[in-house]
Amino acid sequence: MSLPESQPLLSTNESITDPDRQRVLPIALAAAFAMAATSATTVFAYASLLCEDPAHCKEHEQKNYSGTVAIATTIANICGVFAVGVFQQLIEARPKIGLTLWLIFRASSVAVLAIGVLLNNITIAISGRFFEGLATDNLLHYNLSTIYIRSKDQKRFSKLMGTSLALYMVGMSLSPTIMALLPRFFTSFIIALGIFGCSLVYLEVVVPIIPSTSEAGVDGSTGIQISPSEDSGKTGSLRSITKYFRSITIPLRTFAADPALILPSLALFFYNMVQAYLFPAIMVHASLKFGFTGRENGYLISMAAATSSMYLFFTYFAIPRIKIFSPTQDQGYTQHTEDLSDASWGEHSNSNPYVNSDFFYALVTMSAQLVFVPCIILVVASWQLYLLVVLVAFGLATPSFIKSYAITLANDKDTAISCFAVTESVSGLLSAAVLGSVQSLLGEGSVFITGGCSVGVAMLMLVCSSSVRLREVG
Repeated sequence: MSLPESQPLLSTNESITDPDRQRVLPIALAAAFAMAATSATTVFAYASLLCEDPAHCKEHEQKNYSGTVAIATTIANICGVFAVGVFQQLIEARPKIGLTLWLIFRASSVAVLAIGVLLNNITIAISGRFFEGLATDNLLHYNLSTIYIRSKDQKRFSKLMGTSLALYMVGMSLSPTIMALLPRFFTSFIIALGIFGCSLVYLEVVVPIIPSTSEAGVDGSTGIQISPSEDSGKTGSLRSITKYFRSITIPLRTFAADPALILPSLALFFYNMVQAYLFPAIMVHASLKFGFTGRENGYLISMAAATSSMYLFFTYFAIPRIKIFSPTQDQGYTQHTEDLSDASWGEHSNSNPYVNSDFFYALVTMSAQLVFVPCIILVVASWQLYLLVVLVAFGLATPSFIKSYAITLANDKDTAISCFAVTESVSGLLSAAVLGSVQSLLGEGSVFITGGCSVGVAMLMLVCSSSVRLREVG
C-alpha cells in the first residue's frame, strides 16, 4: 500500500484521547526523579574512585577528575546519537515500547555504576554511561513528544510539552534534596533502581497501548514512500545500515525540504551546546573550588530545577489566567496572537506577522544564561554560586519554547520533532567534547565564558529566524 509523500507519519486524527496522553505525564516526573537521584552522586562517585579525599582532590587528581567527567559524558552522548538512529522508527511507531526500553536502559546504567563503585573500578563505573547514552533525557523527551504531537492544535501541544518539562523539573528539584538526607551516596543508586522499576510497572499497567499510525512502505524517519523495487535488492544488514544513516541525516534532509526550520534548529543546537554540559561543569567547578560533595551538588540541581519548574508552571498556567481576567489587555493584539497559536496542525501558514509567545519566552530564558553563565567565574563564596545557579536556571526551559515556536513554522510536524531530537543529540556530543576539553585544558573559568558566547549565538539565530519570517509575510 503506497502513501502520498505529503502524508505525515503520525496521523492528525486522534489515535488516543487527551486523558490517555495525560497518563504519560507522570513518567516524566518519575524518570526525572530517578535520574536526579544519581546525577550529583555520580559525579561524587567518580571523585571517590579517583581522589584520595573526594572532597579535596589534589592538583594532579583534579585534571584526572575533570577529564573523567568529560570522557564519561562524551561516551553517553556518542551513544545518544546512535540511539536516535536505532530507535527512531520504533519510537514513532510504538511509543510505549520505546518508553519501556528507555526505562530498562536507564536502570541498567545505574546498576553498572553501582557495580563499579562496589568493585572500586573506575572503568566499570564509566562503562555505565553506555546504557545512559541509550536512554538520554533528549530521547525521553523525543519519545514523549511523539505522543503529545498527536494533538490537533499547536496550543495544546505547547501546553503538553510545557507541562511535561515542568513535571520533569519538579522531579529534578525534589530528588537531590531528598537524596542529600541519606547517610551514604550509594543509597541513591538503590532508590533510583526502585523508582525505575515502579515506573516500568506503571507504564505497563496504567498507560494504554498507543497504536501505530505508520503504514507499510513508509520510511519512519521522513514519511517518504519507499518503493518495493528500491528496497528488495538490499540485504537485511545493508538495509538496516542504510536506514540508520538516513535517520542521522534527518536535519539536513529536513532543512532542504523546509528551510524555515534551519535557523530555529541552529538556535537549539548552539543553546544545547551549553546546556548539555553546563551543570556537570558547574558541579566540577564547585567540587574543586568549594569542596562540594554529592550533597551540596544535589542542592544546586534541586534549586535549579525548582526554579525552572515554577517558571514553566507560571508561564503555561498562571499567565493565561491572568490574561483572561485582565481588563486592560489589547483585544486586537490578543486576537492576532491567538490566531497564530491556534493554527491548525494541518495548515501551515506564515500569514500572521505577530511573534508568538513561545518565541518571546525563549528569548527571555536565553537572556538569563547569556548574562549569568559567564558570571560564575566571579564567585568567591558558595552562597554566590547558589544565587547564580538560580538565575541561570531560568534558561532550562528554553528547549520547550524553541521547539514549540519552530513547530509553528514547520510544514511536517512529525519530521520536525525527529530533526530536533537529532540536533540535540549531536550538539550534546559536541558539547562534552568541546566544553569538556576547554575545562580540562584552559581552566575552570573558560568553559563558562565559552558557554555564554554559545548562548549569544543561539539568540542571534532565533532573532534572525523571526526577522526572516516577518520579511516573508511583510
